[in-house]
Amino acid sequence: MMTANGACLLSIIIPFYNNESYLEASLESLFGQIEDDVEVVLINDGSTDRSGEVVQHVIHRYSHPHVRLVSQENGGIAHARNVGLQHATGQYITFLDGDDLLSRDYLSTLRPILLSNDYELIDFNYQRFTDTPPTDLPSASSCSAYAMQQQGLACLMPLFTRSMWHLWNRVFHRSLLDGEIFETGRRYEDVIFTPFIYFKTRKIAHLDRVLYFYRDNNQGITRNIKEKDIADMLFAMQKMLRFAAQNRQDKAMKPLAARMVLNCFNEVKAMSRQVYGYYFYPEEVRAVLKEAAALCSGTAIPQKKIWQMRYTHIDTLLSKIRWKLKS
Repeated sequence: MMTANGACLLSIIIPFYNNESYLEASLESLFGQIEDDVEVVLINDGSTDRSGEVVQHVIHRYSHPHVRLVSQENGGIAHARNVGLQHATGQYITFLDGDDLLSRDYLSTLRPILLSNDYELIDFNYQRFTDTPPTDLPSASSCSAYAMQQQGLACLMPLFTRSMWHLWNRVFHRSLLDGEIFETGRRYEDVIFTPFIYFKTRKIAHLDRVLYFYRDNNQGITRNIKEKDIADMLFAMQKMLRFAAQNRQDKAMKPLAARMVLNCFNEVKAMSRQVYGYYFYPEEVRAVLKEAAALCSGTAIPQKKIWQMRYTHIDTLLSKIRWKLKS
């Protein structure tokens, strides 16, 4: 069923780069349940393996009427997703990574919710796996609206406390993404992007159902930390600090921003230890963390964490001593 203006109901953007081993299974999980009201936008981000051939094979086998395949030089996941956004025409937009899988009930569960047009952002559950996909058993699902009318932005606190900002377990109304772009050249683009979309709408729902299976592979960015990753996570923190400062009149904003900032700080700490062997913060990082400490002051953030942000030199000294004792 197409929308009133003839557009597809849902566009699924699938960027891929050297996913030869997993792409066929990923696409099978989608095309095996697809109908004509779904558009598939595939972005080959300069793959050097047989990923392109695998995709062409699946496209030919299913002959779906709404498939777009864009091939480009490698520009990174953020750039590939931006290209996908440029080509997507559906009323709603979501994402699928080339090594992950969809539940066999993915579309049949989402379609009636999207057709109702009651919500502009729907998030749902996912499950991690390594080599063997989890058993996809039928189960009941419930869709409930976020309590915006009763609680305002405060209803987002559980979400911001968890700080799980994946793109692929969310469906966005295309109007929410107008004018939005992913930060090209940066990793953790979902952390930089997703939290801020929640502030653009009051029509949000949670679907209590596992619809997405995330492959936790050892080539992922969380397993291959680089020094630049610290700067990218810091970029996300700075974006939230600016946003909170611009919206300080909304009392619910500060505690939400503090939760997101705390998560970024915890990630920066873990990354620095992996890169340097102990908690080390260059001067530009220390300056941002002092801003973060000021934001978190007066919120429910543990005082210990605020001290660690404010007095980074002490955190570094103690961590370095522990590191040397273990060496």
